[in-house]
Amino acid sequence: MRISTGQLYDRTIQSVLDNQADLSDVQQQLASGKKLLRPSDDPVGTAQVIRLTEEIELINQYKKNSNLLVNSLEQEETVLKSVNTAVDRARVLMIQSGNGIVGTDDRKALAIEIGQIRDQVFDLMNSRNPAGEYIFAGFQSASPAFVFNPSAVGDKYTFVGDTGANQIQVSDSVSLQVNNSGFDAFENVLSRLKTSISGSVGATNVSLNVQGQTAFDKFYEANYDAVTPANNEFQISILSATQAQVTNVGTGAVLDTVDFSSGSAVLYKGLEFNITGTPGDTVNFQLEPPEKRNIAETLNDFVIALNNENIANNDFDEALTDALAGVDNAFVNIANSISKIGGRRNTADSVFAANLDLEISNKAARSNIEEVDYAEAVSELSRQETALQAAQATFARVTGTSLFDFI
Repeated sequence: MRISTGQLYDRTIQSVLDNQADLSDVQQQLASGKKLLRPSDDPVGTAQVIRLTEEIELINQYKKNSNLLVNSLEQEETVLKSVNTAVDRARVLMIQSGNGIVGTDDRKALAIEIGQIRDQVFDLMNSRNPAGEYIFAGFQSASPAFVFNPSAVGDKYTFVGDTGANQIQVSDSVSLQVNNSGFDAFENVLSRLKTSISGSVGATNVSLNVQGQTAFDKFYEANYDAVTPANNEFQISILSATQAQVTNVGTGAVLDTVDFSSGSAVLYKGLEFNITGTPGDTVNFQLEPPEKRNIAETLNDFVIALNNENIANNDFDEALTDALAGVDNAFVNIANSISKIGGRRNTADSVFAANLDLEISNKAARSNIEEVDYAEAVSELSRQETALQAAQATFARVTGTSLFDFI
């Protein structure tokens, strides 16, 4: 086969150029630290790098979401603790107002301070986050969670938000609630459970009062029927001069037989009843439907009672008992809300730590695929330089075959 001078030059020059290109690639790898300079270098590896990069960017977004979540939870927890502190002070003042030596002027002074606490609590219930959104308004975060209507016939402090809960994604499979609704934290608070006399036959001088609220609450929870109102009526029947029987009017079930003395106070399940009667006489009482009232409304009701100069002692004692029960129940709701925040915070911290581990793992995997091994690259650089020098030397010798080179 004959090789022309043009072919000889072309083949030799191409060999030099190829060696220069290989040397340039190694130099770029060393300069950039990247082993994959173009997709054609390793199509499979390039696809894996793209996927791992997407995963790392997604994890970075989850980390940002976790930080936003933690900030929101910390702010809400601070607000709830402030409400708890304020209400605790109000409770101390309530107990002080029940002191027998406290007069009308003292009650008015207490009403001023409790009124200020009420206003502070109302303001905290309408707290906003740095974005200007109302924390406890649910999905209606652009408007206040609670409003005050001084001319309202019933409740003056009302919840106008909703029970929606915004969620934030902190991992591929975990979404956490950003905030508690004001309904759960403040509105859904049980008022004091009550009972009332619904009728009597033969008995006289009948009175019925709740003396042991805790014991009565247990009786109420065990016997109240939200579906059938008739089952919420009970009858005290005088069996003899020393015994009375308690039955459920709706079901006919006999609940208990208790010691009885006509005209004397008898305590049953936290209820103190005093009945003057003879065997065969009956007194009926009913469990009143449970009511719910937010803490601002509870404080406002008690302020009204404190400012009422004509209120009877029994009525004031009743208002005080109602207020204390409402405050204690509000403490339970606030504590539960703080516990929920703590649970979500622990989950967020755990997921955040898992995301960090996953990020490190993905970065290591990506590094193994795309980043250059400097020891190997330096050796390859030396080899390519030698190959290039050899190609250049060969070019000089191969092309030096003309007779003119020997003249």
